[in-house]
Amino acid sequence: MRIDGLLVVDKPEGMTSLDVVREIKARFLIKKAGHIGTLDPFATGVLPIVINEGTKLVPFLHDDPKDYEAVMKLGEETRTDDLTGEIVKKGVWEGLSTEVIRMVFKSFSGKIRQTPPMFSAVKVKGKPLYRMARKGIEIEREEREIHLYDLQIQKIDLPIIHFRVSCSRGTYIRALARDIGKRIGCGAHLISLRRTRSGPFTLEQAIPMDGLKALTGNEAFHSSLIPMREVLLGLPEVIGDERMIRKVRYGKEMIVRDLDPQTLPPFEEGQWLKMSSPEEGLVAILQSVLRGGEIGKADPDRIALRPLRVFRP
Repeated sequence: MRIDGLLVVDKPEGMTSLDVVREIKARFLIKKAGHIGTLDPFATGVLPIVINEGTKLVPFLHDDPKDYEAVMKLGEETRTDDLTGEIVKKGVWEGLSTEVIRMVFKSFSGKIRQTPPMFSAVKVKGKPLYRMARKGIEIEREEREIHLYDLQIQKIDLPIIHFRVSCSRGTYIRALARDIGKRIGCGAHLISLRRTRSGPFTLEQAIPMDGLKALTGNEAFHSSLIPMREVLLGLPEVIGDERMIRKVRYGKEMIVRDLDPQTLPPFEEGQWLKMSSPEEGLVAILQSVLRGGEIGKADPDRIALRPLRVFRP
């Protein structure tokens, strides 16, 4: 039985994201696997794992928003911006009003600039920052634009603040806690982090590592996977017939005459689509060259859809 698809894991504290991938590959004899969105070892929660042909889906999943529940501690800055690093600076949090704290949180909204932590995988001149940080070297880092879609305080029990955040790819919650602490004026670091959603994948779908250990055999593991066709639910779907599928598998483009406008979903120029069939599941990811509404009016020999990724049958 060939195993392809996506598995949503509830990563435990203490494991790296790569540890999770390695354990799954070893336990179920998986040839290819990878993870979407790295979680720090101290963090827990949703970690999507792509299996075999599922690894080809990664470019189409990376940009999805992510949700977290986090806890930060005021009054202490650490070398790593979280509880794993030594304290490098202390500040006074006593006497802070909840009104001031809430006002600062509200100032972190929408598109903001964030400097990635030194202890991160961000590369400068081809070298990950964490390698320099481990040698005690700190360098200037370029700010990056991130998007905070929602940031809500859940509980204030000074010096501890519980909060929830929904954010774009590339957001460091450690850096967010650091920057909030600086703006409050007393410093802060992150002490707990749990990812509750990564794109369409949620904790309700996630299997704990202990639950994976209870699975015996590839058939049980296969039944836990999200099928390839269901991973990209947000993409418009083209149902391919035998002729269309054969053409795409050879890497050929779909021209207008290949398509029936009556059976096509709405789509815009440049949009990604998925081609599927009831028998073969997900066949390919395509990119549109025309708007869906133009298909019935365009030159029959004009290119309409280009294959970006083709999956093995």
